[in-house]
Amino acid sequence: MLEYPTTISNSTNGSWYERHGFNLGVMAIIWVFLALIAFNVVGGVVGVIAAVFLVDDPTNIEALMQVLSEQTTVFFWINTTGQITVFALGSLMVTRLAAEPGARRRFLRLQINSDTHKYILWAIVLTVAAYPMVIFLGWLNAFLPVPGWMAEMQQSMDEMIAKLLGSENILWMGLFHIGLVPSICEEIMYRGYVQRSLEKSWGIWTAIIVSGLIFGAYHLQITRILPLAALGMLFAYITYVSNSLIPAMVAHLVNNGGQVILSTIYPEMLDQELTAETDLPWAGILFGVVLLITLLSILHKRYLASTLSSLPNTPE
Repeated sequence: MLEYPTTISNSTNGSWYERHGFNLGVMAIIWVFLALIAFNVVGGVVGVIAAVFLVDDPTNIEALMQVLSEQTTVFFWINTTGQITVFALGSLMVTRLAAEPGARRRFLRLQINSDTHKYILWAIVLTVAAYPMVIFLGWLNAFLPVPGWMAEMQQSMDEMIAKLLGSENILWMGLFHIGLVPSICEEIMYRGYVQRSLEKSWGIWTAIIVSGLIFGAYHLQITRILPLAALGMLFAYITYVSNSLIPAMVAHLVNNGGQVILSTIYPEMLDQELTAETDLPWAGILFGVVLLITLLSILHKRYLASTLSSLPNTPE
């Protein structure tokens, strides 16, 4: 039996979580809840700071909310600050506890491999091909019961986004706040830290499904939880087969950025809402879903073939 030299003592083997008996998947889910709380705390602090400059009386909440509703760019800067400080930097810090010493980037898959450019192309094609599925799931989502307060919150958010995107010369601002920042920060947290932690605890397919569901639920948009969860699972799968976070970041940017561009070109899109009564183009939806499944099947077969070819030959 071959024995290999050990360069790290048993007391330091594995991540900090593993050495102290913590389950990586459970700790990742706990971090999601803590991050959501921290995100709102950071947003509140930035909002208070903004209030000092925006209103005469910072304690007048009604006046502050009125100003924020009129100056939507301030609201998005508050959101962006929370994304960067909590979802990105916070997740990078927590990864120190979940990854083995010196392996944080590899744990998060923050790397570019020799075939990453191919998977970036696959990510773009799959994200575009997934649009009919997103529409269909959005229509299905309309049948789910939604609490009144959550529907009002979603409507308020939609109105704020519509107001931002309806402003003049706002394209680049929208691409930054809605496209670029989430595509980096949310991917570091969900497809980086959360997905990898779940993989190590419960296996890859459970990690893909659970991380996608968490991603859908995190947005607090129950009216869109099904399409968001499906996109989260798609980005998770792309991350796994590519062994890199970069293709998922590009896919996320294509999805969010594409919506920003389309809504600025066709502002009437912002007023359209999928309901149970919406008449969908069923032939196009069916074709799109079949196309997406076919593309995923081709990609998975190529991934399996490349995995098998990279395995060392077993001596007879």
